[in-house]
Amino acid sequence: MGCTSSKFREKTESIESQSSQIEFPTEFRYVDGRRFHNVENAVYPLPNDYDELDRLHLQHFMMKFIWQNNFSAPINHTLSNPGTKVLDVGYPLVEFVGLDISPLQPTQIKPKNFKFVKANVLEGLPFEDNTFDFVFQRYMFTGCTKEKWPYLINEIVRVLKPGGFLELSEPSKMFDLGPATQRLFNGLIELMEKRGLDSNIYQKLEDYLQNQGQLENIKKEVKQCYHGVKSNNIKLSKVVVNNMVTAYGSFKLALLEALQISNEEFDELVKISEKELFDFDSFNYLPRVYASKVIDDNSEN
Repeated sequence: MGCTSSKFREKTESIESQSSQIEFPTEFRYVDGRRFHNVENAVYPLPNDYDELDRLHLQHFMMKFIWQNNFSAPINHTLSNPGTKVLDVGYPLVEFVGLDISPLQPTQIKPKNFKFVKANVLEGLPFEDNTFDFVFQRYMFTGCTKEKWPYLINEIVRVLKPGGFLELSEPSKMFDLGPATQRLFNGLIELMEKRGLDSNIYQKLEDYLQNQGQLENIKKEVKQCYHGVKSNNIKLSKVVVNNMVTAYGSFKLALLEALQISNEEFDELVKISEKELFDFDSFNYLPRVYASKVIDDNSEN
């Protein structure tokens, strides 16, 4: 299922490319064969094309394997109820109903009870108050600036029903890095800081939820993701490293600017880093923080 998009890629990408360039000529911009959002003042540095979609598919199933589930919030009983409403913010994959769906995949595989809504979440979620039973958000660290995080969390809580759960997941920085990998990550941190992004957001999720004022039962769970032998699963380590190397490619344009190096130098750094990630047994933390919205006297049953 993780490679579903590739089966349709050639035909649908051609149609999509023609559509976006003819009907919506300013919706995207194209640089060195990669497609990017063309939103004014956007800080998100990653492309929006099928290569990136494949990477996100791989990352999704990698995360599912590491956690052995799709979410940590205690909502299994809620998902089994007819009429339950779930919102996935930002991350382009949803698997709460046993299906893996992406907004770049053909519309004919989308279930009838599933809807894609295109909106800029940093300008507000286009939903009424108290709409959703569960709101899930993952990997917004590359798209949400430091100053916008409280606003974004307030918006999630606003559209969450009293008694409903939200869950946030953002990765940590990498640790135990080799020289080449450290140089690449220094470039990543530099470009994030220049764009006003928070590379330490994973450490602040609990505080944001505690300070929000309308949440309770705040819990945090953390997995440690090794890239080498400490993972006790060499196959998984190879998948994790492959995802990281592919991510370098997605960040390439931004990293070339941040590091002020040539294409050849960049490719050599990535090649060395691929070996370093395993040899140095680099790792990062994968936290999940979840909470429920307070039920007050004014809340509807």
